[in-house]
Amino acid sequence: MIAKNGNPDDPFDVIVIGGGHAGCEAYAAASRVGVRAALVTPSLDDIAAQPCNPAVGGPGKGHLVREIVALGGVMGRVTDRSGLQFRTLNRKKGPAVRATRVQTDSRVYVQEMAQEIQRIAGGRVIEDRAVGLHWTTEGARRRITGVTLEQTGRINGRAVVIATGTFLRGQLFIGDQVIPGGRRDAPPAVRLAESLEAIGLPMMRLKTGTCPRLDGSTIDTDALEPQISDDPMPFFDPQTRAPALPQLTCYLTYTGPRTHEVIRRTLDQSALYSGAITGIGPRYCPSIETKIARFPDKDRHQVFLEPEDQRGRVVYPSGISTSLPAAVQDEFVHAIDGLHQARIVRYGYAVEYDAIQPRVLTPSLEVDGFDGLFLAGQFLGTSGYEEAAALGLFAGANAALRCRGEAGIALRRDQSYLGVMIDDLTTLGIDEPYRMFTSRAEFRLLLREDNADERLIDVGLATGLVDGSRAREITEKRTAIAQATERLRTTALTPSEETNTRLGDLGLSPVGKPVSLFDYLRRTEVHLRDLLPLAPWIGELPDGVAARVEVDVKYEGYLARQQSLARQLQDGDRVRLPADFDFDAVPGLKKEAVEKLNQARPKTLGQAGRIPGITPATVQMLHVWCRRLESSEDGDR
Repeated sequence: MIAKNGNPDDPFDVIVIGGGHAGCEAYAAASRVGVRAALVTPSLDDIAAQPCNPAVGGPGKGHLVREIVALGGVMGRVTDRSGLQFRTLNRKKGPAVRATRVQTDSRVYVQEMAQEIQRIAGGRVIEDRAVGLHWTTEGARRRITGVTLEQTGRINGRAVVIATGTFLRGQLFIGDQVIPGGRRDAPPAVRLAESLEAIGLPMMRLKTGTCPRLDGSTIDTDALEPQISDDPMPFFDPQTRAPALPQLTCYLTYTGPRTHEVIRRTLDQSALYSGAITGIGPRYCPSIETKIARFPDKDRHQVFLEPEDQRGRVVYPSGISTSLPAAVQDEFVHAIDGLHQARIVRYGYAVEYDAIQPRVLTPSLEVDGFDGLFLAGQFLGTSGYEEAAALGLFAGANAALRCRGEAGIALRRDQSYLGVMIDDLTTLGIDEPYRMFTSRAEFRLLLREDNADERLIDVGLATGLVDGSRAREITEKRTAIAQATERLRTTALTPSEETNTRLGDLGLSPVGKPVSLFDYLRRTEVHLRDLLPLAPWIGELPDGVAARVEVDVKYEGYLARQQSLARQLQDGDRVRLPADFDFDAVPGLKKEAVEKLNQARPKTLGQAGRIPGITPATVQMLHVWCRRLESSEDGDR
């Protein structure tokens, strides 16, 4: 149901503020857990908009989307329904870094997300703007009680999830032009930012940006490198069987000396270099002017031409995010191969906005010492739709579980990319926008896209995020994998002239002694599909099962080692550090280590060990001191 004004039948259990990717997943997750939720967004017509690139997924990010799907979230389903191109990146690399990326029709994406949100039973979408929070103080703790909306007035709630993206005191920059807004044609949230500041949350200014949009009919693609959908196409949702929209071609081009000369000559006109922007920008997705300034010896940079709609009318030139003036954007775009006659239909801009230092959050994404106040999305200093959506799902589920009086979800680093991200944010904090990469996960071979459902199904079932039918599907998949693996172990190749001749005919190496198909498959040059003539039953395996079996066989030793290291990590995370732990009192700790520990305030021994610069010797000293404290407390009793 949608309420435009008037009393929206409060009170609610969970109120979600923000209609971006984080807000949508938070609202959907809270509703699946089984509480009454409200989603506050200025307009359902722009819900989950894609103000930056019209795509979902990629290394690390695609892994997060698979995890969202595994926990019952909506992003994967909506992406598949709006996909214009489906590809697997890093196909020639190991299974840990292979990642799905989908080009989307940005308008269809919004429409599909709006339909998903409207289908949610028992909740309420309120088209309004939040301007303040309400809470009570009980001793040393505070407790959230509601939200004030601009038109509706006060609504009451037991938990609030703030997922405001780039809107808190947002400002857009195009050269020396400054426009208040969280994105183009959307005003900033100033009063809500002031309310959060009054609470005492540690705020900081961050910066992101977007590229100019081009008229697709004015691009010369003849000399450019085309990129098409994979065959077969990879989908995020296991229920997707075919694309819903026509598939389009993307193109690759490059900047060159002329482009770089234009940008160097006009660098002082960029809001980034004129001093107008003070916020910290993303290291791994910098503006084109930052690339030129930071890498002066590089003679070209990639530009991917990505369609934003199914007719290719609007194209996003990924890789040239900018805050340069409109006239300069025209000049440097026209200096790029294939874009000499390109018409800009919407100029790129930088966005500066308020974010929070996420170290003030507990691992459930609740503000420490403030019951019922949860935060999610880019407001936590992340960058990207996928990171925001995953955090929104997690915060919404935990807010709902708090309302039900149940323990929140806790995800380990060896269990999910979401667990890695939350641990990084809440333990280490941020000094720049956080982007998920596979390199951030020390157990990435355990955290592949292809096993996300198996890794997280127990969490989904325990919380109500997924239902029993999905669990049965996962159980059937696990059984099929185990049975196929056992058949490979128990089927032998016996060395003989006939056997080796047959292997040679198949282009496979001979065997000199009896070997199981399992061990034979472990050879680098052998793939499961090669064994089909020797074991026809392999052809009956579903694609997902066959791919999993091959990975499990080929990487058996590596997987066992990572599982062993993961158990060690879990041991460290089971050792809790008291909230008032006095690091200065630990004898032998170096001053630098004490400073790092006091800044991060790790909650477990494992978290302490993951702080950059904290050595294993320091962790061991902390462990010894913890045991000494426990012994003295036992003696006092």
